[in-house]
Amino acid sequence: RKTINRHWVEWHRKFTIPFTCLLFFFIGAPLGSIVRKGGLGTPIVISVILFIIYYIVDNVGYKMTRDGVWVHWFGMWFSALILLPIGVFLTYKAMNDSVIMNADTYIQFLRRLFFIREKRTYPVKSVVIDKPDYNVIVDNLNEIEEITNHILEKYNGFSYRGYWNDEGYEQELRMLKSKMEITLNQVSNAHDLDILAKAEEFPVLISNVRLFKPGSLPARIAMYLFPVGILLRLVAYPFEMRIKNDLGNIAQRSGELAGIILKDHPAMNEKTAQNQFN
Repeated sequence: RKTINRHWVEWHRKFTIPFTCLLFFFIGAPLGSIVRKGGLGTPIVISVILFIIYYIVDNVGYKMTRDGVWVHWFGMWFSALILLPIGVFLTYKAMNDSVIMNADTYIQFLRRLFFIREKRTYPVKSVVIDKPDYNVIVDNLNEIEEITNHILEKYNGFSYRGYWNDEGYEQELRMLKSKMEITLNQVSNAHDLDILAKAEEFPVLISNVRLFKPGSLPARIAMYLFPVGILLRLVAYPFEMRIKNDLGNIAQRSGELAGIILKDHPAMNEKTAQNQFN
């Protein structure tokens, strides 16, 4: 029996070795595109790790086939079956210009997972090219406060169906975040320490709450798979509460920052001051 198994081992190796070489090409080429670093650093470490994994898996398949534990075709093609999805995944990511090898991507993910907040820092700049237009900044802060209160009132609570289908919530969050970051970027050019200190109190808003895009096919599947949908809904609940707290802080900080600007710059036009206190 072992003689027959060895015959099948050698027969399958005529095909598995060339196929494995092809798979390593579709793993190595995308890795070079994704890592984007030369030398003997990250690429060679990843390549060695993948080859060690392949070597271990290939030996397991060979011994299982030789001893008759596994069917010969499965045992000899086992390592190729492991490498194939890795090659497909890396090729797909390389074609879409992925950042899976970017350490900042994983740091950002871990911060969101463990609710570690980013802190804003706005040091006084020694050279400022674009001086802040406080009239525009105060108008923007008033608008940010209105948008924030509108989101809090409109999306105070999600129904189960609305959670999986309503796209408006995250769209409005992204618009609010964009406007807030643009405004704070203008504020960062100020030289007033009180203004900069208040700007640093603004939370960094996360705009992606749900695992799947609302209304998409995966979202609808999760919605109809009721136990799975309920579980994912509960997982997202802490993120929703964080965003609600952040929105409340943004509304409060916007009013406070506008008040500080009006207090420190009384020469601003009367129209802006009137809009702030109305």
